Amino acid sequence: MTTATQTAEKVRKVLTMGDCDRCFASKERGTIIDTIDPATGLSWCYGKTLAQCREEYPDAEEMSVGAFCAWKAERQRTPIAWTPTTAERFDDMLNVLPPAAGVRGAFLVGEPYDHDAGNGQPRFQGFRQWGKEFFQSNRPLTRAEFRAEIARLHD
Repeated sequence: MTTATQTAEKVRKVLTMGDCDRCFASKERGTIIDTIDPATGLSWCYGKTLAQCREEYPDAEEMSVGAFCAWKAERQRTPIAWTPTTAERFDDMLNVLPPAAGVRGAFLVGEPYDHDAGNGQPRFQGFRQWGKEFFQSNRPLTRAEFRAEIARLHD
């Protein structure tokens, strides 16, 4: 076998994280602990077994990455409610960074809180003012959710 052929064989065998469609996950903590290397069955980053992961995450389980993302997205997409906050908190969050999105009297904080597990879109904490009252969203919103929510509130 030539050096070029040996190199080509090695390249074909190199896996990327994108090749990992299974993971060890903790639903209690709402997180993927690590993806699973399909060649070894061990965690991608640390080479751990499920039993070893359970030493730190007692509820760890093996599942597909897609199933975990669907499970998490379902929990993220709860009904949107607005809870009272102070004018000071509203102003602090408005001025911490340029807003990620905004309309008169409402905005999304400029730094994402997390990402939607179903579609990967960033989610931001929302704030709005109604008259002299100030409100904060009960959960982070994507830009699309924010636009729909503001339209709903103004109908």
